[in-house]
Amino acid sequence: MKYSKWMRVVVGTVLLSVCAGCWDYVEFEGMALVRAIGIDIDDKGKFLLTYEIIRTRKQGKESGKSKEVVQGIGKTVPEAFDNVQAIVPEELFLGYVTTIIISEGAAKQQLKKIMDYLFFTPNIRESVFLVLTKEKPESILRMPVGKSGLLVGESLVDFFKVTTHVGISYPVRVRDFNKWLMIEGIEPIAPLLQMYGEGQIKLSDMAVFNGYKQVGVLDANESKGLGRITNKKMQEMMAVSITVPDTADSAFAVFSLQDNRSKIKIKTGRAIPEVFISTKATATMTQLDGNIGAITPEILRACEKELEGKVADELEAVITKAQKETKSDFLGIGLKFYQQHRREWKVKYKSEWDEVFPEVAIHVNVNIKAIHSGTKIIPLKEQ
Repeated sequence: MKYSKWMRVVVGTVLLSVCAGCWDYVEFEGMALVRAIGIDIDDKGKFLLTYEIIRTRKQGKESGKSKEVVQGIGKTVPEAFDNVQAIVPEELFLGYVTTIIISEGAAKQQLKKIMDYLFFTPNIRESVFLVLTKEKPESILRMPVGKSGLLVGESLVDFFKVTTHVGISYPVRVRDFNKWLMIEGIEPIAPLLQMYGEGQIKLSDMAVFNGYKQVGVLDANESKGLGRITNKKMQEMMAVSITVPDTADSAFAVFSLQDNRSKIKIKTGRAIPEVFISTKATATMTQLDGNIGAITPEILRACEKELEGKVADELEAVITKAQKETKSDFLGIGLKFYQQHRREWKVKYKSEWDEVFPEVAIHVNVNIKAIHSGTKIIPLKEQ
């Protein structure tokens, strides 16, 4: 018995020494860091994966990072990934990915399979950004590194910060898209990536889905309306022309709209529910042209009225796109209904929301508070 105990100790010690540490550990120099992934469908209907990778292996006297673009084709996404790995001597590391670019063709044909793969693959983080493109993802990822030295995957992260700020497009992460697919009362959206000029890219507009099917695209104005309804942090520059009270002179003013806040209230009791959207924002004057003298409260109120009309136009434009053109509740009205009237939603509206939503009356109310910037805004020629 005593001998048996000592044998267990010896065997256990040997096993612990052999199995200690991370069995699959790979040195940094032995990895190929994937920065961005493009997903497309080739002419034969197979998945075409394009990887923007950073090679970290030391080469002779030189070391550091170098960009390379590699591709793999397969009947499935995992098979295409394996075919990429087969031509890259280092181990592909997906934990460094910032963005996944999906072609509209791939989204149209195989979006469910793509999203299933991204959902079930632990190597790709859920926080990765997701974008669609009418271009070939390969063409985008093969663009030369600019003077800034940024890779395409890194540049897109910076683009998201700017486009969200001005409201023409919004970043969507893999976890967001999957969440919208799974929960009731809201449909997915994704930003569109475009190429223009001589090898330049931009994020503008938003692709709209109904389930896994793309049903439309929001332009910049409609995207701003969506941002206001969904409480995105925006700072839009907006110009208005007014007639000065008392003097009837014309004036032109530019405002910076910020502190956007929207509330959605669902009213039931009728066959078709009603929706009331109230939006508030602060407007800071940054420019004023016109011979009007002092900026009076009456002038600010005239500006507020014009601003309120323009913001209301943005809201109504995206509501019309949702209800009449795409018939997709990417606004999340159904989700608000569920949150405010859970029992009625489950009993009466959940199963037929696709038919009810286009007929729902949606009312908008906009309140803008215009303030003077406190700085000189009189043009130099008038000073």
